[in-house]
Amino acid sequence: MQIDTSHRSPHFNARPPGMSVSLVVLHADGDRAISSSIAWCCDAKADPPVAYHYIIGRLGDVYQLVDPADRAWHAGVSSYGGRTDGEDSVNGFSIGICFGNSQDSVEEFTEAELAAGAQLIVNLQQIYGPLEITTHAIVAPHRKCDPAPCGPFDLQAFLARLQ
Repeated sequence: MQIDTSHRSPHFNARPPGMSVSLVVLHADGDRAISSSIAWCCDAKADPPVAYHYIIGRLGDVYQLVDPADRAWHAGVSSYGGRTDGEDSVNGFSIGICFGNSQDSVEEFTEAELAAGAQLIVNLQQIYGPLEITTHAIVAPHRKCDPAPCGPFDLQAFLARLQ
């Protein structure tokens, strides 16, 4: 798998001491062009400052914006299984992966991006061991709906790809 590392976001910091990666949070960007999402995540003046570890384009192109060893600011106020990283967020123990999708409830996620996302997670599991997979909508249910129900994303079908 080829990963473009030429775009770097300033929206990250160190993971909390002793906190290991155990979760992947799936997102969708809500934009029509992946280049716009990358530019926004890499803009030092973006408000709010947001970045994913990885963004996956509709053609299956993968961009790493933040090293997965660091804490990217992708989930905002969030929790998973009642757990946060001590700053009201799951960012400290998760990796954020964003799919390109307009989130207009019409645009389908492409086979290429879903396949790339599954392969990326398999690769990450070789580094970090078993990882739970969830969505932004699940970790921040009162604030977010991506990648579904805003868009037609089937988490169970996606998880089946990892088998």
